[in-house]
Amino acid sequence: MKDYKGYLFDIDGTIVLGDVLIPGAKEKIEELRKCGKKIGFYTNNSSKNPKSYIEKFTKLGIETELKEIITAGGVLADYLKNSCKDKKIFMVGTKDYKNYCKDLEIQIFDENDEFDFSEIDIVVVTLDSELNYKKLEIACKLLHRNVEYLAANEDLVYPVEDGVFLPDCRAICNIIELCTKKIPKYFGKPKKAMLDYALRNLNLLKDEVVIVGDRLYTDIASGYINGCDTILVLTGEAKRDSKSVYNPTYILDSIADI
Repeated sequence: MKDYKGYLFDIDGTIVLGDVLIPGAKEKIEELRKCGKKIGFYTNNSSKNPKSYIEKFTKLGIETELKEIITAGGVLADYLKNSCKDKKIFMVGTKDYKNYCKDLEIQIFDENDEFDFSEIDIVVVTLDSELNYKKLEIACKLLHRNVEYLAANEDLVYPVEDGVFLPDCRAICNIIELCTKKIPKYFGKPKKAMLDYALRNLNLLKDEVVIVGDRLYTDIASGYINGCDTILVLTGEAKRDSKSVYNPTYILDSIADI
């Protein structure tokens, strides 16, 4: 295997399952750091404030810093802050993520706010573990007016403990699509914007890093489409015999085998 300067690790299914560390993950990250490698935590999870991951990893015994936390939610928020200034946004998302956007002075509205539908410029959907029918109803009504439609990531599901998979952002968008026939612009893996954001944060070039993940259509596709090496691990969604047009550079049983 090539000697890379940096490693972009997916989180769910690669480092953890729910709140449980995958065996050997913590030790491998510590080993790579001791060898002088740069580490990025490269996740499509858009339900959390990136700072929440620092707290989560600290509890798991993994030390990290904010620039290493690269999330689809962070990439989307960066776009909203810099390219959608003065726009009013209805967001389907968790309280944690909405507060993160509000701290960046992005104008966020949700189902608990009073607003005129004609005031809303953009509908944004993220992974929302607090999803309710009211959020879906408002999003569908707004999209009927042909407002701009953005979403964090294209993952259908995410893995947790005991082999269980839960609905992710694209699963929510699929519900909305059935009602509105509208498809959002996505920002997370495998989009180039996500990889570019990670490389800027870590001050690396794409031929200096490898993307490590458990999902072919996001993690491996992120590298395949954008010219970056990849490692598929078999601790999450993909299996060794899974078929995809996105072929990994390497296949390993676990992060511990790097």
